[in-house]
Amino acid sequence: MDFWNKNKNTNNLRVIKTARDKNSINDAANQGLKPVLKTVVPSSKIRLEYAVLQNKITGEIEVTSDVRTYYELLENPDWETAINWTEYYPYNFASPFAAYLIPRDLQIGERVFIEDLIEDFVGATLDQSNHRRLESCEAIWNGQNFEIQYNPNIDLSNFVG
Repeated sequence: MDFWNKNKNTNNLRVIKTARDKNSINDAANQGLKPVLKTVVPSSKIRLEYAVLQNKITGEIEVTSDVRTYYELLENPDWETAINWTEYYPYNFASPFAAYLIPRDLQIGERVFIEDLIEDFVGATLDQSNHRRLESCEAIWNGQNFEIQYNPNIDLSNFVG
């Protein structure tokens, strides 16, 4: 769990696991769990920025997501920008689908803790346009799906510095 993901199972709720590939989903189904399948869809709100500088003499590179570091390096005439500021989605999942693994005795209306969210919610904003995803969150089972209890006033961390 990353330092900015402050969601913990503080209410001691039942934990719902996530399977992120065919074999894991099938193993869980064979153990009596009900997989609820979802497509993994990267959010356009979750992005990191980086720039790459290269030393003109040695060929070494520096990768930074901090504007201050970027300009400090450029003060040295031996360094130049190799790749200008670029945004990217920083997460890579093994499969384009995943499944929440539902215990057969899960009750409609039961509040649970999802350990590994499939859906993308912004969990942290860091200065300089960097936005991380929320890893875990409470949810309520409606019999078909989870109603994720994401509240940006509680679940979103803002870092400046």
